Amino acid sequence: MRFRRTRIVSAIIALVVLAGGSAFAQTGSAQALKRINDDLRIKSQSMTPYEYIDFAEKAMLDFLKKYPKAPEAAQAHYSLGRIYASIGAYDNALRHFGDYIALPGDKRGPEAIAQARFIMGSCYMALERYDEAERSFKLAMNTEGAAGSRAASGAAAELSRIGTLRKLKIGGPAIPIAATSYQGRKIRFPQDYKGKVVLVDFWAAWCNPCRMEMPNVIRTYEELHKKGFEIIGVSLDNDREKFTGYLRENPKMEWPQLYDGKYWMSEYAQLYAVNSIPAAFLVDRKGIIRFKNVRGEALREAVMKLLDEK
Repeated sequence: MRFRRTRIVSAIIALVVLAGGSAFAQTGSAQALKRINDDLRIKSQSMTPYEYIDFAEKAMLDFLKKYPKAPEAAQAHYSLGRIYASIGAYDNALRHFGDYIALPGDKRGPEAIAQARFIMGSCYMALERYDEAERSFKLAMNTEGAAGSRAASGAAAELSRIGTLRKLKIGGPAIPIAATSYQGRKIRFPQDYKGKVVLVDFWAAWCNPCRMEMPNVIRTYEELHKKGFEIIGVSLDNDREKFTGYLRENPKMEWPQLYDGKYWMSEYAQLYAVNSIPAAFLVDRKGIIRFKNVRGEALREAVMKLLDEK
């Protein structure tokens, strides 16, 4: 399973807040969960994100095995939902958030409920289950007592992207791009790339995960370009000097780069509903989106698979 560090850190912060803010009755299950949350608060200072997530997952699963019907079980399900969403185990996250909402007991207030529904919507989005995502975001926005919360605001923003994302489902055609690259090359995608496998890669010089992945993208391009693999880079930089400096530092990034300096409001990011990077769409020889956000060795394998298709 591929871990997403930023999501893991967010999950850790949420779990630490939960650990520090609970009021517990003097029952066996309450005391057990309090001990777990006290441990989580301490471990968050000494463990790596990956170790912490493993520890928290086991602790919460053990709690639910022992106290499946306790009033505090809802909180344990919420914690597991955050954990599984952070590592991309979306089906597991949805199951635990569903239990969190359905079970009686202390749910930590309307903002936590709205947050759970917002994350559920994000999980559905990742699974391309857009009807369910839309329902979840609307529930987050309309959670009684949570109006104006970050979850409600975030849900409203995500709802505005769903129409575009429906068009970008795997198996659907890539959205056309007509532009002039930073290097001066006219880009008409996908019509000028017929018969090619194309990676539309959204990145920025300020994005550490993008910088970590770029050597792999370069290697894949060098190995497979002559076999029919192309890349269209889309930079979300808003500092031209940092953008051009990164290109100078990486002269093997020979593919065209689209840059308009508008940061998240880049017209190309808006066109593809991109709100986090790195983001990538791998398109086959017929202009059909076949993979999204493949990284590392999985990128090379996906490109090879599509190049082998005729």
